[in-house]
Parts: sequence; structure tokens; C-alpha cells
Amino acid sequence: MLVADASVLIALAKMQRLDLLRNLYGEILMGPVVKTEVVDQGRQVGARGVEQVEKALEDGWLKTVRLTATERRGMEGLLKTAKLDDGEAESLALAQARMLTLIVDDKEARALVAALGVSYLGTAGVLLEAFLRGRLSLEQLENAVQSLSRVIWLSPAVVAEILKRAREAKR
Repeated sequence: MLVADASVLIALAKMQRLDLLRNLYGEILMGPVVKTEVVDQGRQVGARGVEQVEKALEDGWLKTVRLTATERRGMEGLLKTAKLDDGEAESLALAQARMLTLIVDDKEARALVAALGVSYLGTAGVLLEAFLRGRLSLEQLENAVQSLSRVIWLSPAVVAEILKRAREAKR
């Protein structure tokens, strides 16, 4: 079980790869702010892939969870002290309180997550994990990374590192 921030759900849904989350990690949690951002606002703008997120919610492996009072206070504290948007703060508060890994792409959010000692990975890391666990071939991974780089900004160093690790693991 992991916690997902909006960017990961949006990117994987646009790539038609949202199912990788279920296949790799089982149940995925998101807070109500992230659900609103991904599903409700996505539907309003006709975002590609929103139907995949809705189906994942219907199927029950993607769950919207209510924040506890402690998690809400954690979120509010993060919003006051860090440069995070509401969804990132909510996701981090959930992951920290429930001692779960957070899937998040924003560079500043990842730095804060690391500083707080919360485990995390990004969408590119999910793709690499899918390759390492045999859910994607090397060619599929290369195509998925290329597709991801059209959806979110990926530094050339990240792309190179993902592909290097995959090729080394293939040997």
C-alpha cells in the first residue's frame, strides 16, 4: 500500500499505465484534495485518462481516505511552513502519519519528503520497478519513459539513470 500524489495518477492515466500501480503495489491511497484535483477537476477540463482513475476507484484498489485530525494538523503545518500545494501537503501528511511510501514527482516536495524521513519514489521510479518486476520489457520501459517525458518534465539525468539501471539489471 502506498500514497499517491495527483501528478503520478495524472501522468500514469494519460499514459494508459495506471494499472501498473495496482499490479506493483496493490492498494493505493489518496486524500480528498488529490481526488478533487485528479477526478473532479480532470472531468471538468476533459482530461485524458480521468476515466481510468474513476474505474480504479470503482474497482476499489484506488481509495480516497479521509484524513484523521492528526493528519489534518500535519497537512496544515506543512502548508504553513513549506512550499507545497494542498495535494502535496495532504499526500505527505497521509504518508508520514501512516508510515507509507509516497509517490510524488515535484522536486521540492521530494526534498521535503526526504528530509522528513518518509520513503518516496516518482513516476519514473514506478516505471523502473515495473521493468524490474517483469511487468514491462526493456522496450516497453524505454517507450514509457519517453511517453512520461511528454507528460511531465523529466531531467535528462533522470531518464539516463532509469535506463542505465534497467540495462544493468537486464545483464
